[in-house]
Amino acid sequence: MQNNKLKLKSGFTLIEMMVALAVFMVVMTITLAAFLNIVDIQKKTEAFRKVNDNLNFSMEMMMREIREGWEYDVGGESFTFTSRAETIKMDSPTKVTYSLNADKYIERCLGSSACNGNGQRITSGDVTITSLFFTVIGEEKYSDGDREQPRVIISISGESGVKKKIQTDLHLQATVSQRKIDS
Repeated sequence: MQNNKLKLKSGFTLIEMMVALAVFMVVMTITLAAFLNIVDIQKKTEAFRKVNDNLNFSMEMMMREIREGWEYDVGGESFTFTSRAETIKMDSPTKVTYSLNADKYIERCLGSSACNGNGQRITSGDVTITSLFFTVIGEEKYSDGDREQPRVIISISGESGVKKKIQTDLHLQATVSQRKIDS
């Protein structure tokens, strides 16, 4: 009788416990890898949103002011023009310069000289501007011979993110035509 009672009290064997533990570890490893991948994707998405928002804001700000300006002058990674809005504020023709600072951000300055860090920063510290180029097509006056309305092509490249794995690059380009009729 005692033998029958021992057989009824059977539990898991050591091998069954090891197999269950191994299956549990495999499932947990896969789950942890998926979770870490989701965290990396979220960080990359956040970095893309930062660079996208910053470059779009900068581009819109420059386009709005350049569209109503005149006397365009390109000098490497800087662009100087006479601003209609600043001219109205100051009650005299006022030059505005957009340039790429040595610390890799875009700045806006009043006056025709280089900003050299003294201007208004228009991009966030979270975003590094890798390149800023301006190209002017068309002459200021119709009588100068080109017969084209002045247009400015703005190209900006920037990046955001600390680690190389989650770093996001973005390149934007826009063309702005001068509102003032070519005369």
